[in-house]
Amino acid sequence: MRNVLLPFTFSLKIFLNICVNISLETTRMFEAIFYRARESYLLINADRRILDANRAACRFLNTSREELIGMSADSFFSDAAMSALCSSAALIDSWTPAFDGRLAREDRNIDLRAIQLHPKSGARVFAIEMSQETSQRAIFRELRHELNKAIETARREKRTVRDLAFTNRKLDAFAHRVAHDIRGPLRNIRMAIELVGDISTIEDEELRSRLDLLEIAGSSAASLERLTVGLLSYSQNTSRAVTKEETDLKIVVEGAAHSLDLTDHDSWLSVNSLPVVMADETLLEVVFQNLLSNAVKFASADRPLSVSIETSGVGDHAEIYIRDNGIGFSPDARERIFELFSREHADREGAGIGLATCAELIAQHGWSIEANSAPDEGAEFKIIIPWDDVIKLR
Repeated sequence: MRNVLLPFTFSLKIFLNICVNISLETTRMFEAIFYRARESYLLINADRRILDANRAACRFLNTSREELIGMSADSFFSDAAMSALCSSAALIDSWTPAFDGRLAREDRNIDLRAIQLHPKSGARVFAIEMSQETSQRAIFRELRHELNKAIETARREKRTVRDLAFTNRKLDAFAHRVAHDIRGPLRNIRMAIELVGDISTIEDEELRSRLDLLEIAGSSAASLERLTVGLLSYSQNTSRAVTKEETDLKIVVEGAAHSLDLTDHDSWLSVNSLPVVMADETLLEVVFQNLLSNAVKFASADRPLSVSIETSGVGDHAEIYIRDNGIGFSPDARERIFELFSREHADREGAGIGLATCAELIAQHGWSIEANSAPDEGAEFKIIIPWDDVIKLR
């Protein structure tokens, strides 16, 4: 039998393709071909332990057969390469296409192919063929590497162009609103001061009238100061790089609430269990300071202030709800309130910067924020956090 098979030792691939249930006679035929094949072959099990190796494989790996048997194939090849190779072989009834491999001990590129065998024992066995990487394969691998680099560069450039266009639109809107909102208070100041004139030449009654104008000027100056402070805060907070670390949201909320002067409100805040997340703790405290101060600012005069914060986990994200019982806002303003300088209640103090800051900082985390409300029915803000950033959901 062996004399007949010797001239056909090159045909192990063909033999393995028709080898389904290995009988005793087939096993002898396999051994005759396997051990004398010029190609380098390993037999491994489902755990990627080497069951056997032919002489060519021993020379290829520069290791004796006795040493190879029982070793993990991962000792020579990367775990990812062997896992992908065996997974591919388990899906087809023939040899896999060539996989790029790297012989770790000698730091050289090689080609790997595999086929799944089906012995009568039912065990999962794979034959692995190893060969030197051909010059054509090396050229192809380099071309593929360069192509992947070019594709990634194009994606980054596309994102940069998109982000730049978005930033430009925001800057245009910013410039327009700044020109509108700052010019108003400045105009009032200028006109009021001009009308006051020289107070040394006027009678008492006229003086009182002119002092009223000075009060208008002072009020406008105060509005301008609040706007300027808000802009500085917005610029400083939104220009910071986000550094994500393990952050307990309960501690963040408690710190934000403590920073507010709420002596006029007793037991106003109810906080249920909040998650531990990967986030920038300092920036998140700014977010919750703005959300809580927003609830205070728009509290109703008809009922005591009440704010609740709780967590829910649904689908592919967790949700943080911040609900208050204030005066609310119109449903059609749900998106508009996150725009810079947007003010739905002109009679309440503010510059329209707090919620815009929240939206910007939340977006920088890769999260999102939504709002829902109706007039005199309170407001609800929902922060949506992907599960990748949730460490512990209590």
